[in-house]
Amino acid sequence: MHRPLRNLLHHPAVAEIVIVDDGSSQQEFEYLRETLSELGNPARVRLIRREENRGALETKREGVEKASCPWVLVLDSDNTAFCSFLNALSRLREPDPNVFYAAAWAFPFFPFHPLIGRALDFDDACRLTREGTLRRVFIINDGNYLVSRDAYLQNVNAIGKLASDVADVMVVNYKCLSAGMNLKILPGTAYYHRVHPSSFWMQTQDESKKRVLQIFSRLDRELRWDSDFLNQLNFQSS
Repeated sequence: MHRPLRNLLHHPAVAEIVIVDDGSSQQEFEYLRETLSELGNPARVRLIRREENRGALETKREGVEKASCPWVLVLDSDNTAFCSFLNALSRLREPDPNVFYAAAWAFPFFPFHPLIGRALDFDDACRLTREGTLRRVFIINDGNYLVSRDAYLQNVNAIGKLASDVADVMVVNYKCLSAGMNLKILPGTAYYHRVHPSSFWMQTQDESKKRVLQIFSRLDRELRWDSDFLNQLNFQSS
């Protein structure tokens, strides 16, 4: 908890930090507040408390909605944005709102190096899926990226509320690619990706893998997001 917050709090390009506490225990919430206090609890940190857990997708949506900046770094609470990543993002000049900017390595488990410097659109994703590259380089299952607040909300709000949001990042990225957005991998960047037994992915592994394979199957057939797919998601989630 300390390192992810410390890197963000001490970087001059970070204007605000929005934290959505999604139904954690009172003890966990108090620990979070103590951590913020130890790190100085600057005025630019906004801590939002929810008593009930509404799932990963709703939590990220609310965090982005509450942000006041036009660009947001969506970052899972168990991951740490290394300074190299934050520095690269701060050096972007006139970033494109149709692009979400990702790190080249989710250290230590998921290297995205084969795609460094690329800006992947939907057609690229389809081709790389057929070649097998995208299945090996799991970049479209990465949701720790810089994105235009408005573009993100436009796409996520179009998804609506799902009964279950397993593989939520893959669902969002598939929606964004289908809508014409690009995914760009920045060279020389990384963040620490922590996988632990209580993570959302570990708790929903089997169901999440089925959804991932479903999306890869659609990319393999060059099928963009449509109402039929959304209906399938809600049916499978119910």
